[in-house]
Amino acid sequence: MRVLTKVSLAVAALIVFFAVAPAAKADPITIQTSGFSLPNLGNDGTGISGLDLLVGAASSTTRNVNGRGSFIAMLNPLEFTTGFTGANSGGAHLFNFTQLLTINGMTQTLNLSGQIDIDHLVDTVHIFQSAPLVFNFNTFTVTVTVLPADIEGWGAGTFCGNLKAKIRVDNCNPVPEPATLTLLGLGLAGVAAKVRQRRKSKAAGA
Repeated sequence: MRVLTKVSLAVAALIVFFAVAPAAKADPITIQTSGFSLPNLGNDGTGISGLDLLVGAASSTTRNVNGRGSFIAMLNPLEFTTGFTGANSGGAHLFNFTQLLTINGMTQTLNLSGQIDIDHLVDTVHIFQSAPLVFNFNTFTVTVTVLPADIEGWGAGTFCGNLKAKIRVDNCNPVPEPATLTLLGLGLAGVAAKVRQRRKSKAAGA
């Protein structure tokens, strides 16, 4: 009975190590965007060519993640350049745009939408929250949800902001590392050998 208890404890300890070891490793998540340029937002064709202009600069950021979790990441620094967009350009104007989003070498197209509100004194641009975009890797998934962003432009000039996203990382049936499998196999082999040795000793004593 003692031998079985010790064997059970040893196997349990090995299983715990096997389960925890892969998750303890810090995995880098690298996020890259291609950037975008959206000229003539709300311009009725009689205003200053190119204005209002919203530019999202290309960006890259890396974050180390231990197992599953979530964080907020920068996608694009934004510049909103305002000016005269025409006498009949007032009101709300919807727009759609895309940019390439790459995570750990996997690229997908991020579809986004927004609205510009043009008034006499202030032009305001809004980027709406996006539907989640999912990246599936061998041992984990990354879900990207763009967060709402707003920039107000008082008069003519250039105004700054940031486009950010919530990044969620989830494990999905992690594949054990070769070193972990080797340690588990050696441990189980050692336990089995110990059990056989004790049985032989008891048999010899009998």
